[in-house]
Amino acid sequence: MGLDNRDYLRDEARRYGEGGGFGGGGFGGSPLSPICKRLIIINVVVFVAQLFTTGNYNGDQLEEFRQRQIVAFESMKEDLGGLEDREQRLLDMLKSGPLPPSAAERLGMPKTSLAENLLQLETPKVLHGQVWRLMTCAFCHSRDNLFHILFNMLFLFWFGPRLETMYGQKEFLWFYMMSALSASLCYIGIDLLTGDPVPMLGASGAIMGVTLLFAWHFPDHTIHLFFIIPVTMRWVVFMYAVFDLFPLLQQLSGNSVPGTDNVAHAAHLGGLAFGYLYASKQWRLAQWGDWLSTKFKARQRGFRVVSAESEGRPSRKSEKLAEEMDAILQKISEQGEASLTSAERKTLEKASRELRNRG
Repeated sequence: MGLDNRDYLRDEARRYGEGGGFGGGGFGGSPLSPICKRLIIINVVVFVAQLFTTGNYNGDQLEEFRQRQIVAFESMKEDLGGLEDREQRLLDMLKSGPLPPSAAERLGMPKTSLAENLLQLETPKVLHGQVWRLMTCAFCHSRDNLFHILFNMLFLFWFGPRLETMYGQKEFLWFYMMSALSASLCYIGIDLLTGDPVPMLGASGAIMGVTLLFAWHFPDHTIHLFFIIPVTMRWVVFMYAVFDLFPLLQQLSGNSVPGTDNVAHAAHLGGLAFGYLYASKQWRLAQWGDWLSTKFKARQRGFRVVSAESEGRPSRKSEKLAEEMDAILQKISEQGEASLTSAERKTLEKASRELRNRG
């Protein structure tokens, strides 16, 4: 029986199926739960670290920027049949050699952040072994847009606590992190298909997973868009899916340039897809995590780990012995113990020894 079929959760769905503020969960709902609180704190701390570790581009970054700009201008020149005088002078300057450190400010290049450079998702770097970026990018946010982190954390604050109460702290944390990982993998997949990787950061993929799981359990819960328009959760998720799918299809068809709207649509859809699979398949990730952890520790100590199901499943040899025992016991019942042959008595002794060994 699934979680949402239990009587007490049906009562919860009726309680939360109406009303609500803009996002619901934080207004008259569950208090901020431990895992949600820690996730919000970590995101805020990383955001502050992004702000306070900014600096000018180093030589390698300036060179990478120079090469990208040359390619962009050459492509524009080919498409348009030429460049304006100002653009041509800029191209000539870029081709003249490495840029000096002062060029970053003159060219209007934004300052770089050390924390951001270490944590954001960059497909080429992940493919070269920096796999931590698949998870750490979900704790970074745009330094230029406060609403990016604000709305992500508000959605977690509104919808996360009820899910954490339903599933438990460990399970909710596994779900959140796997939603983030699915979002990153989906984004990398689109990067590889389009051949134009753009760095990505933000918790939006994980938040989309949380939003869908909340909508799965409370589809009639109402929020108010812009504090005015009432919309149920099922329609909120549907609108997000449509608004993210359309630009992604445009990108895949070559009708748009990746990253031009500064929204990681593929990551959003990756989080939504994982949330749907998790809810519909009734996965329980903490159990898998515990099993993997136990298996890893046992192998370190030289033990062999078997599941409870495989441990309780009799071997073919045991099944054959049981069949022989059934026949012998039937014979004793009908003809008495004196009717047993020496071979049958040996079988009885063998079965007795096996039972003692199991005990």
